[in-house]
Amino acid sequence: MGLLDLSQECLDAAEGKLPEPVIGPDGKKAKPPLRLQVFKNTFIEKWFAQAHPITPGIWFGPFVVYGLYAGVLSHGWLALPAFAGGVLITTLIEYCLHRFLFHFDAKTQGERLQLFLLHGYHHEFPNDPMRLVLPPIGIWPVAAIIGTIWYFVFGAWFWPVFAGTAAGYVAYDWTHYYTHHFNPKSGPLRWIKRYHMLHHHDSPNHRYGITTPLWDFVFGTYLSTKNLVRQGGRHAQ
Repeated sequence: MGLLDLSQECLDAAEGKLPEPVIGPDGKKAKPPLRLQVFKNTFIEKWFAQAHPITPGIWFGPFVVYGLYAGVLSHGWLALPAFAGGVLITTLIEYCLHRFLFHFDAKTQGERLQLFLLHGYHHEFPNDPMRLVLPPIGIWPVAAIIGTIWYFVFGAWFWPVFAGTAAGYVAYDWTHYYTHHFNPKSGPLRWIKRYHMLHHHDSPNHRYGITTPLWDFVFGTYLSTKNLVRQGGRHAQ
């Protein structure tokens, strides 16, 4: 067994063969499974392919704090706009990845598997509590790549910009988790939850923004939460 071999149920799910709901003694169907095992290797599955929702703050919080500290030491209060710019960059990365990578048109079996691992799993198992924030196998390599690029692009401004990027990422992960596991009754958080739920249940080709609808406005994929594309949207709370 290879270290990163995928489970058969994961391979099946990528082809649309999802586990059937269990039929109870009363003849009623139970709720569909909340999650499935992705990797055969249980060590990889447990420690690198899933993550508790608190972990983004643990992993990246120190970078946010140190980056702001180093930025203020080097640039004074000008570090704050650089930090804000890093946050804004993260929201743009979030939008672009969600729209162009996570929802690309998969035609071959290999592409369908790739799409399922990137984002299809989330649409099939949207409330899996251990895969609503990106796991180490997904986010650590990406963070290392972005950090390296930012180091060469921003030079002396690296730390405040990277701190903002990290803070924006943590905000994204926690906002995403919130939309799936909390039920605000009013206010901005209720609007954010409904906006994302409508992406799932009404219009997967619109409403890509999670932390903010800003880039949906800019790139023409914004839809009001009152504008339903299909009838199923009424189920999004």
